[in-house]
Amino acid sequence: MSPPESAYHQPWLRRQGDSTGAPITVLVVLGVLAGVFAVIAGVSDPIGLLIAVPLSGMATLVVLACYLWLDRWEPEPTRLLLLAFLWGATVAIVISLVLELGTSEVLGRGMVRIIAAPAIEEAAKGAFLLVMLTGARRREFDGVIDGLVYAGVTAIGFAFIEDIGYIAQSFGQGTDAGVLTIIMRLVLAPFAHPMFTSMTGLGVGLAVNQRRGSATWLLPVTGYLAAVALHALWNGSLTFGFVGYVTVYLVVMLPTFAGGILIARHHRRRERDIVIRQLPAMVYYRWVTPAEAGWLGSIAARKMWERSVGSRSGKAGARALRGFQTAVTELAFLRDRVERGAGPADAYYLHAELLDALARNRALAQVPLRQNPPVTPAMRPEPPAYAPGARPWTGPDQPRRWR
Repeated sequence: MSPPESAYHQPWLRRQGDSTGAPITVLVVLGVLAGVFAVIAGVSDPIGLLIAVPLSGMATLVVLACYLWLDRWEPEPTRLLLLAFLWGATVAIVISLVLELGTSEVLGRGMVRIIAAPAIEEAAKGAFLLVMLTGARRREFDGVIDGLVYAGVTAIGFAFIEDIGYIAQSFGQGTDAGVLTIIMRLVLAPFAHPMFTSMTGLGVGLAVNQRRGSATWLLPVTGYLAAVALHALWNGSLTFGFVGYVTVYLVVMLPTFAGGILIARHHRRRERDIVIRQLPAMVYYRWVTPAEAGWLGSIAARKMWERSVGSRSGKAGARALRGFQTAVTELAFLRDRVERGAGPADAYYLHAELLDALARNRALAQVPLRQNPPVTPAMRPEPPAYAPGARPWTGPDQPRRWR
């Protein structure tokens, strides 16, 4: 018998899911209907639509896989990732269409494409990050990687619908135009929209780890302006013909893309380092065993451990183990933020919930996890060493017996 879903980690999302998710679900459904109508109404060649949908879908899966790979240390809940994709594919699309059509009557189509469209579209996509900072969802937003992932997935949804529209319409102008559009949008620049919006995600991700002050709003605004600038430069490059497009692609877009990869890798390694740095203190307080800590220090070891438990306890045991691993990771991130003075207001309550989720998921794994020989040496318990000026814990650090 599978354990009840409520036993797995992230109980705050389940408790508030109905009250916070319902209005957004209604909004997304309305956006889906409006988005489908807008795409079909703007396509004159149904054959182009049949070609555009599968090709855009394949490009979307490739880009999405890259962002999900980035999010392996603390995988975000599937329902929130789906919500991000649907926001980009529906709500952001509809808002952009309405505002761009309205401004084109005043500014003209050329000015809208270069100036108004980038500002409108990046605001519509970036608005999802504001949604993520409200209610129970705020607890899932820990830093830069989360900002990059949610921003990227939202932009992937937006690009999926936009690519379908552009490619389908271009086939109405002839096969050559359709093929050229496919090359420019799906081959040369499938990461364009995710890269733009990731600038906003980077700013928001840096801001949530800041102490109170001007940086908490300056960083998101700076990220948004960088997203708009890149988007405007990209849209304006075609004004100068194919040479201008290639120049901007080689001089600006490729270096920016490479820089984004380096930033993402740096923060992904930082997440790993935070977990490794916090594990000895967790062993010291007996929240995890030395053997468990040995399994938790790398992605490869975690996957090997999951396969081992799954072979003994089935899917339910493997799922509970993933909940245990995620609770440990979230606990490490929370303790790190509080020690740096950037923790949430309800940090101690959240700390207690994570400890409870950790213990319950361990029990549900059905196999004594500490009996698995660690793939790396077992970690020795060490009391937490606070950096100068750090904020030590005073409430929840009460040892618990291993289960």
